[in-house]
Amino acid sequence: MKYEYPKCRKSDLVEEWFGSKLDAPYTWLRDTYSEDVLDFTRRENEFTDAWFSGEAPGEIDAMIEKLKAEHVEELPMGITPWKEGYLALQVKEGDYSIVFLDGEFKKKETLFKKYDLPERDFFGAYACPKDDNLLAIMTQVENAPRPDYLIYDWEKKEVRAVLPMTFSGTWSKIKRAGYAACTKVDGEKSSTAITMYDADADEVKEIFVFDSNAIFGAVESSYEGGHIAMSFSADYSNDYFYMYDEESGTISPINADKPLPIHYVDTIDGKHYFISFMDTPHGQVIEIENGCTIAEAKVVYEEKTAYIEFGYQAGGHLCLQCAENGANYVLNMETGARIPMPEEIASISPAGRTKEEWIFSFDAFLSQPQLLSFDGNEFKHVAGESVKHDDLMVEFCFAESVEDKKPIPYYLVRRKDAEKNGANKALIYGYGGYNVSMPPWSTERVTQTDIARWVEDGGIYVHCLLRGGSEYGSAWHEEGMGMKKKNCYYDFIGIAEKVIADGWTSPEKTVISGASNGGLLMAALVTMRPDLWGCVVASVPHTDMIHFVDDDRGAMYVTEYGDPRESKEMYEYFLSYSPVHNVKATDYPPTYIQTGECDNNVPPYHGKSFAATMQELNTSDNPVLLRVLEKGSHDRGQGDVYWQTIAEMRVFMDKALK
Repeated sequence: MKYEYPKCRKSDLVEEWFGSKLDAPYTWLRDTYSEDVLDFTRRENEFTDAWFSGEAPGEIDAMIEKLKAEHVEELPMGITPWKEGYLALQVKEGDYSIVFLDGEFKKKETLFKKYDLPERDFFGAYACPKDDNLLAIMTQVENAPRPDYLIYDWEKKEVRAVLPMTFSGTWSKIKRAGYAACTKVDGEKSSTAITMYDADADEVKEIFVFDSNAIFGAVESSYEGGHIAMSFSADYSNDYFYMYDEESGTISPINADKPLPIHYVDTIDGKHYFISFMDTPHGQVIEIENGCTIAEAKVVYEEKTAYIEFGYQAGGHLCLQCAENGANYVLNMETGARIPMPEEIASISPAGRTKEEWIFSFDAFLSQPQLLSFDGNEFKHVAGESVKHDDLMVEFCFAESVEDKKPIPYYLVRRKDAEKNGANKALIYGYGGYNVSMPPWSTERVTQTDIARWVEDGGIYVHCLLRGGSEYGSAWHEEGMGMKKKNCYYDFIGIAEKVIADGWTSPEKTVISGASNGGLLMAALVTMRPDLWGCVVASVPHTDMIHFVDDDRGAMYVTEYGDPRESKEMYEYFLSYSPVHNVKATDYPPTYIQTGECDNNVPPYHGKSFAATMQELNTSDNPVLLRVLEKGSHDRGQGDVYWQTIAEMRVFMDKALK
């Protein structure tokens, strides 16, 4: 072993699980701010600093300059009408601020930035439709487990109320009132309260409490106003729904008996519209009369080939956003006609709305992000640069998963003149979890690699549509969760082996990256097939799949992964892939692990214990680095720390690929 890594104390703790003994030498790392843990963290960061100074002198600063010069400014999100323009969320260098846009969506001024209110970050602001001096500002106190909505009086420059919030909030469209949903977990029991701020009475009150277990709640207002959809998620696919009639104050259940795979679209003329996956893998639109339940639903549209993701009312039309092989398109539900977009293999997502139109963010492998307006009939370009790369191409391919041989789709982005000589550097990205789709995009989400630039420079980019996501409906998700979680890893390995076998790259030229659940994917892959990767970048990864259930948000993750405490069979399945428990004495590729001390989603002990174990057992001369961001959350840092982190990842990749 080439490097002398920081010494990490190992306890002699041994746990008993279903009659089996399990060594737990690094459980003490869970105490994030103890002196021992802080000392270990400091020494790991110093080692990482020294590695970059010795192996790549001056390259971090040069990379930061390069990244900043090439950086395409993020487009605003959460756009809503306000005054003579719009409120929006602007992300810059990993930091968030609330900005005011003019009528052409150009920034006029910053209204709120980090810590403008004591120790608070800002994640969105929304004006009350009945009083634009009232703003609901989504904020979070540093290190707090959940965000809040501050009801802020713009004219008086003061906070009028605080609504605790877990996932979402909304303003009423018909009165001066705002709503928020807050889920609190107490052990294995949770409850979700829907609170309302009544501006006329200047008071906050609970209007509904959902006592059955839910991982989070959400509220949505109908476009025309008068109805609030209240949802309570039992897991990442199934929800309970109740409808709140603002005029009468009555609350009607949609499906109170059991959670179902349904999503609210809108309420039109007293009829509630939902997307349902109850009786079809592709999605239906169902209609429910006000006051009725799911048992009386009427199917008004059924998708046969693609997969319905979202629905919106625009220009008097109900429109559906669908996914076909992970890429998006929008259709008019009444006519079934697709609405043309700038590119076919692309992704869109709602970025806000004006008084008349929806605003969408548009992204694709070979173009830069853009903002498009949508009036129900056509898309129009409103912001962002349209860039074409005629020398590049995107291929849609399949590979066999290595265990069950199921065909797994992926996108391959390359130069048209690329040769199958095994010499191309390859960046392979995957996620595979939580019913989340991985649509086409122009920038890889962890290392912030501009895909077109990477490919122009002689690389290939591989975008994996793994099981566990939502690309092919609920069944696709279910095949990559719980006791089938390892399918995600087998899928990724199958794709990598196919790309290598086809001659596009070789193991020593292959970089893989992922964050969060994708970080778990990276950690599992490096322990399962260390021979297959030339470089691994794992950001904020889950790695201890035995003890994650005891984390602050463990109850949320149990619904996706399962619970190792439930049975011996489940415990043994978790143990078979839990990364920190599967590190062995062998040669590992260059591996960069990054986590944050303030991460409330995935506590930093996951990354720390995994790095310590790999550093101890790695028999190769390849480096295993740990970077812990002192104030980092579930991200890559903010401001200068953000640029430093991304630069380290990119320089580390370059050094690994030589």
